Amino acid sequence: MSRRVTSVLLIVVGFFVGLLLASLDHILPAASMEKGPTMWLVVFVDWVAPPFAGVLFAGALLYAQRARRLHEAERAAAEVLAERLAGTERRQAIWVVAAAVAHDLKNPLHNLQLLVEEARDEADPALRKELLDRIGDNVERATERLAELSRAGQQPETPLEQRVDLAGTLEELRQRLKPTLQATRALLEIDCPRGIAVRGDAHALRSAVENVVANALEALQSRGGGGRLALRAVQRDGQVDLVVQDDGPGIPEDLRARLFAPFASGHNGTGLGLPIARALARAGGGELICTDSAAGSTTFRFTFQSA
Repeated sequence: MSRRVTSVLLIVVGFFVGLLLASLDHILPAASMEKGPTMWLVVFVDWVAPPFAGVLFAGALLYAQRARRLHEAERAAAEVLAERLAGTERRQAIWVVAAAVAHDLKNPLHNLQLLVEEARDEADPALRKELLDRIGDNVERATERLAELSRAGQQPETPLEQRVDLAGTLEELRQRLKPTLQATRALLEIDCPRGIAVRGDAHALRSAVENVVANALEALQSRGGGGRLALRAVQRDGQVDLVVQDDGPGIPEDLRARLFAPFASGHNGTGLGLPIARALARAGGGELICTDSAAGSTTFRFTFQSA
């Protein structure tokens, strides 16, 4: 802004100086212009002013042309930079989606691996049939995850608001995690009174809780296996609190501030479990927070609306 004001002032001053020089023969007495310095000044102005004005006009045209070329070059550079940034954002978006798919399929595929190994060594036909049924359940679960991802960008015609039986959902989760619990030798305790129901999408709620539980099991396994994982539900004041607590090694200090940031992981995972869990909880009107990150009592709390 100050440069523009300065330029305007210079143009105005130059205009009045030129007007003054052009009017010397009218301002000064006629006798003083017949001889002496005044006469030579007027002659000099008469001869120099027109070509000097032409030079200034040509310079202004050249300056304007140069400024236009610089503006076009800057605009072209900005367009190239915008295209490169857009390409980078597209690649990052593809990477995020790929990581989300990998994370969403990791648990069912891991369970499939454990179940296949168990079924291979099982001689009892009845137990083998039970294992095959569970393998089928995990395949269906992976298919559901892919279907959910394929519909993620579509607007549902009606809101997926359901009355979800929390106790039944947690028991179903126990069955799904049974191979992982056996592999990690962890003890899962569920304390959820019958009759507690929450509002939301059953699949989203189960996925959110499973992500947090899977994170806790990874922490217990990093310590060498074993340990205790507790899920406790309490209903009060029109909402339901679901607490997920483990006695694992805790959350590293440098990870606590960015615990729910994408790709922040203290293990070898994708770092998407907690961000996805919080997003799913919030999508249903709930919340997910970490209330304790100390070793031996790492605690997360879901808050859902009572149905």
